[in-house]
Amino acid sequence: MKLDRDEFVVTFDAGKAKPADLIATIREAGYTSFVATDETSPDDNGSGEGSFDDPVYTDAIARAKRENKPIVIDFMALWCVPCKRMETETFSDPAVAKLLEQVVFLKIDTDEHANLTRHFGVEGLPDIRLLKRDGTEFCRVSDFQDAEVFSEVLRGLLDSSLNVPQSGATLPGS
Repeated sequence: MKLDRDEFVVTFDAGKAKPADLIATIREAGYTSFVATDETSPDDNGSGEGSFDDPVYTDAIARAKRENKPIVIDFMALWCVPCKRMETETFSDPAVAKLLEQVVFLKIDTDEHANLTRHFGVEGLPDIRLLKRDGTEFCRVSDFQDAEVFSEVLRGLLDSSLNVPQSGATLPGS
């Protein structure tokens, strides 16, 4: 448990408890949650849906390949207060905006793109996925991030993407 970040990990016996029940209990307690296991691949995310065809996402993948840029996916909703703060305080910050020009920045309204949201296993908002140029997940960010912290995360993504071999690279869903 990391008390400075209000973050904890729950390990459980899948034969005795279901992930959906644990998530419901955690949400009732007022926390956001997500399930991470060694049994599912990033393409599956435990949703049981396999591959999907979301034109917004496939267009972003094509653009990322064409422009040789990493991808930042902002899963948000119009009703989400921390998402609105990210928009007005973080994404509009000049330093963050300049860094976002170096990536393919994709805003996904979770209400409009439910299949894509499930595909990525989004459980709480905001949920921001940072993918390297080869499509592997660099990191995920949840909850509100101020401009200074988010700038550091973006710089880390951009720095890590410089070291990825570009030949034969694949992105999720390609």
